[in-house]
Amino acid sequence: MRDPVASGARVVLIDTTLTQADVPLSDRGIARDWAYGPAPLPSTDATFKERSNTLQALALKPLSPVHLRGKRDAAGNLSISWIRRTRRDGTWADGTDVPLNEDSERYDLEVLNGSTVIRTTAGLTSPAYTYSAADQITGFGSVQASLSVRVYQVSGTVGRGTPEEKVL
Repeated sequence: MRDPVASGARVVLIDTTLTQADVPLSDRGIARDWAYGPAPLPSTDATFKERSNTLQALALKPLSPVHLRGKRDAAGNLSISWIRRTRRDGTWADGTDVPLNEDSERYDLEVLNGSTVIRTTAGLTSPAYTYSAADQITGFGSVQASLSVRVYQVSGTVGRGTPEEKVL
């Protein structure tokens, strides 16, 4: 058995004995106290550390969409589009879309005025949305030269993923 690496060491070897904690998704949002340290030693050993953490299931949340774009027509309508990403089997080897890896394709889109969300459109089923000139006038009082938008891909299991935000 090797001695535990000294505190402050630059390198720590993590081998195949590292395992993921088996925590059900129903425990999301519940704070837990964790103890971690060298596997051959008991958790009461002084080398073990404690940490409190709240499970958020971050590894299951959808990645942010990419290539968020907007194109205006002559009337001021803004057509917004983006490309989804995936956490699994996302190699783009054949030039087609990456697999969805969700039960259904869903997005939430927010229009912002500064840091304030003034419009939320939930449950979009394709990576596109048109923010009409009429809706801009309702939200801002006039058609806008530029708009801040935020798009989330939504998981049926863990909800909104990481957002992509851009001024269009």
